[in-house]
Amino acid sequence: MAQLRTGRFPAVAVAAGAALVFSASPAEASTGNLRGSGTADFSGKGECGIATNMLDFNEAGMNTFCEMGFDFWWNWDHVPTTIYSNDCAWKKFVPMIWGVDPGNSRIAKTAAARLMGYNEPDLWGPPAVPGADYLASGSFAPTFHCGSEDLANNWQEYVMAYKATHPTGQVFSPSMADADPEHGASAGPFADCNQSPQTPGEHMPFCPGWLKCFKENVKQKSCGETDCWEVIDVLQFHAYAYTAEEVIQKIASWETVWAEDLSGASGKKKSLWLTEVARAGAVDSADPDGKTRAFMQEIVEYMRGSPSVSGWSWFSQDSTSFASFEINGIQPETATWASELIDKDGQATEIGKFYAELCKQR
Repeated sequence: MAQLRTGRFPAVAVAAGAALVFSASPAEASTGNLRGSGTADFSGKGECGIATNMLDFNEAGMNTFCEMGFDFWWNWDHVPTTIYSNDCAWKKFVPMIWGVDPGNSRIAKTAAARLMGYNEPDLWGPPAVPGADYLASGSFAPTFHCGSEDLANNWQEYVMAYKATHPTGQVFSPSMADADPEHGASAGPFADCNQSPQTPGEHMPFCPGWLKCFKENVKQKSCGETDCWEVIDVLQFHAYAYTAEEVIQKIASWETVWAEDLSGASGKKKSLWLTEVARAGAVDSADPDGKTRAFMQEIVEYMRGSPSVSGWSWFSQDSTSFASFEINGIQPETATWASELIDKDGQATEIGKFYAELCKQR
């Protein structure tokens, strides 16, 4: 998915601000319920969030976010990039370990009640323009190689470091772009993925079975009292589509393919988070034709009713940072799309107001 969105953002929060995040206890770090194990049914309990870097250096936008009552936000980084005056910014932030890196264990120790795994390790996503952020950690072989010993070791090390400081914290799986139209839910073939050099001249566009491969790999590692797959509380994935029906079909595919993990039949009961979702083809957050709001309503109603989906976050970026891309052979009609819930001036958009109301309907 070639979008100007996810990347390794610089950790520019100063020490004082960082400490506000790092010292947060699991109970303080989010207003939502911590879930992912046991025998819970998540119907009607899903948490509603926002995925965006448009709140970075945007005090007015953060105040609007807090007023809108969302459960969480994240920005593809391990810390917020700004010291906000509103405590909600820190309490509702969910950090991410973006890709394989030797410094991940140090970062993981400072995380809060939740920690997201690698961003789109199954996708080739170099910068859309020179000097821009990388879009996916699968642009680098160490993260794309789902069966490698180095990847498993990096995952084990940072999960253990996280659990040492946050024994009740939630571990999120790596987040899947799940871009293969033939093999859904990241459970397709994966042998070739471990051989791809992931260079501009030679790379696979995506790995159809990255998460399946990853599961087999990290189950061989110990993460305390369990293996390094069963330590996971939440499986996360992304979905971009022209229709709500396509998104719902993708969610249903994940519910089916990963049913054993979601039921807890073979270990810890896991849940699903759809951590990036937006309507393809949308170009105006004022939504004059109402199509984006209808799209939102359909998918949120489905997720709200699912016993396996415990959270979701709308991908919120404007036309300056949301490059359009091909989906299932359909070429975009415009160079950019727009999905922002809160604009660069810190004001809630029409779709943002609608989404906030949907989120309140528990």
